[in-house]
Amino acid sequence: ATDIALLSFATGSMLAFLHGCIVCEAENIPANGYLQMTKGLMPVLEAALADLCAKVQSKDYENTQATLATWAVAPRELIAWCAKHGVDHTFADPQLRLIDRAEKASKGQLDFAYLFEILKQGAR
Repeated sequence: ATDIALLSFATGSMLAFLHGCIVCEAENIPANGYLQMTKGLMPVLEAALADLCAKVQSKDYENTQATLATWAVAPRELIAWCAKHGVDHTFADPQLRLIDRAEKASKGQLDFAYLFEILKQGAR
């Protein structure tokens, strides 16, 4: 189980990095510069992962700094950028579908961690 869980994290992270490399290349930002910015983000992500873990364990998705409705902007912007630049956006599509499912269930005001519950429901 831990192998599958870690593979899920690793493949998702590496795909996100590659997608970011495409954006940077298209905007003439060197990949190494992007790598350095990504490294700088790691402490923030570590804290965010700890917060997600605590919320999943407690099932308390009410207390949030950014709602799912706020987070929906990210995949929408990514999809729009990809469409404008002719880049595949199938990486962002499922992100938006998950958030849309939460919003349709009137959960858009909850924390990003609520997607844990949406993911547990399976594909629809």
